[in-house]
Amino acid sequence: MSNASESVKTLIQDMVADRNLYTLLRDRLEAQREGIILRDVAVLEMVNQEIITLYQQLSAHSQKRHRLLKALGIPVGVKGLKMLFSRLPENWQNQVKQLWADLEDNAATCKMANDANGMLLNMQNDILQNLLNVSEPENWLYQQV
Repeated sequence: MSNASESVKTLIQDMVADRNLYTLLRDRLEAQREGIILRDVAVLEMVNQEIITLYQQLSAHSQKRHRLLKALGIPVGVKGLKMLFSRLPENWQNQVKQLWADLEDNAATCKMANDANGMLLNMQNDILQNLLNVSEPENWLYQQV
């Protein structure tokens, strides 16, 4: 098998691994949301570390994908990937295109979950700040807006 074939094979294998990582990430983001709602610091510390590990793995695969595309002489990014997919044997093209579409969907879903968790944390923080200010009415003038 040629070096280019090995690179493409590695790229596809990493995409399959990323699909699995995004599934795990989505589950961990749901656990994070539950931890935020319950204000369970122990769970949040554990889940946040797992999320960081998953982000690091996804980032490493992304960097590897960039290196492989450069080594193959293909433009880095979605345009380059689509160009590469079009060069695959026809029987593989649809499967790999669907895999990439799944990755894009999973990434978008995880981003929305992460954003929602961030908003939830901000709302909790605002509520706590207001509660703290209620107990010290003299501080109303200095309340952050």
